[in-house]
Amino acid sequence: MNDLVGQNLGQYQVQQLIGQGGMARVYKGYQRSLDRYVAIKAIPTQQGNARDSEFARRFTTEARLVARLSHPNIVPVHDYGEENGWAFIVMEYIAGGTVRDRLAQAEAQRRRMDLAVTLDLIAQAAAALECAHQHGIIHRDVKPANMLLRTEEHLLLSDFGIAAMLEANRAWVQGGGNVGTPQYMAPEQGMPNGVVDARTDIYALGVVLFQCVTGRLPFDAESPMGIVAKHASERVPQPSALAPGLPPRVEMIILRALEKHPAQRFQRAHDMAEQLKEAAIEVRVMARSQPTQRQAMVNGGTAVVPLPPRGIPGQPGTCFRCGAANPPTATQCTACHYDLTGKRASVDKYLLQNGRPLRCRITVRNGPMAGHWFVLHQDTTMIGRTLENDVVIPDGTVSRQHARLVFANGHWVIEDLRSRNGTFVNKRQVLKEPVVLQHGDEVRLGDDFLTFELLG
Repeated sequence: MNDLVGQNLGQYQVQQLIGQGGMARVYKGYQRSLDRYVAIKAIPTQQGNARDSEFARRFTTEARLVARLSHPNIVPVHDYGEENGWAFIVMEYIAGGTVRDRLAQAEAQRRRMDLAVTLDLIAQAAAALECAHQHGIIHRDVKPANMLLRTEEHLLLSDFGIAAMLEANRAWVQGGGNVGTPQYMAPEQGMPNGVVDARTDIYALGVVLFQCVTGRLPFDAESPMGIVAKHASERVPQPSALAPGLPPRVEMIILRALEKHPAQRFQRAHDMAEQLKEAAIEVRVMARSQPTQRQAMVNGGTAVVPLPPRGIPGQPGTCFRCGAANPPTATQCTACHYDLTGKRASVDKYLLQNGRPLRCRITVRNGPMAGHWFVLHQDTTMIGRTLENDVVIPDGTVSRQHARLVFANGHWVIEDLRSRNGTFVNKRQVLKEPVVLQHGDEVRLGDDFLTFELLG
């Protein structure tokens, strides 16, 4: 294959090779019309001296499907095309490295990745997979190299559809290429006529979690087929034996994701994501309950609020809004000051077709409240740094009263309250007019990222 550096693919100037695997190459490119750098994934369309029309057709189909994916944890696809014997997909260029880079750094420093951050990142990957699966797209090659980092705590999953495209490339298949990476392949991927579905991606994500937590892969062998055979037949090593002190809940999540039979795994990536988020909260609570705990201070002299123990949903004392555990006789949540008597639910009069009231949830993805979520009623919710707010985010980049969520006409809108560092929805700043929030929107308050979700 000829090197594309220095050439043009459509309106994109190919500048630098930044990755390669199998038949695909990844380049850093430049789009002059918008003055931005992009990542270009290129795959040859030639079979000998002729164009592989079947591959080109499959490429276009898959590229169109992937381009429709819109999620805070999926790398956005800007464009796709075919030119000079190459099919290419143009994506956002992410300069923050990958989870594979993080693993390499940790190994070089003879340590493991931070557990709470790891759980947050893998939860984000699971959320991305859930979005893709809902659109009928199976990734089939989930691995650390495909997990890009926009910031230290914001993950984006890439290469959706690439495995399916490669499978349609006759030169790749006839050359003995495997669709997937053996170290992360589920047992069914190595079986003749094995059924590959959403649970295949969940297995691969479990392998990544195992690797991040223990510092090693669950299986290794001298050949790729040897690794695939071990995934199908050998018992997964006990993670806690490799990482002493690993919380039982984290080990349970890993082992369930790595079940040999798909029916015994998490059936949806969403379920795995929820378990990971709750495990991350528990890890942080445990860390903060140690004798050496200090209450950190942020700008403005506001103390960081430690994440409280979680209660059992629906049980007396469990906060409806933040899920914190309180004494059964308590009338106010000690964590977020929610009225535990249930009076506030009387405003939830907008009902869905199933008869349940529409509610929403905001989940904090980074910063001092990372992993914490809040369920909101159909009323007004104040968000800010100080304790008089309904939702407190004790970060110095968040203003004392930063933003307000208001329910109106069946939707939640967000208003900025003249905050110092701004309120943003999907990277666009909220200015004078409120912005209607949609399921899955990314909200940024100062340096803190939140995910907005509708519940019903």
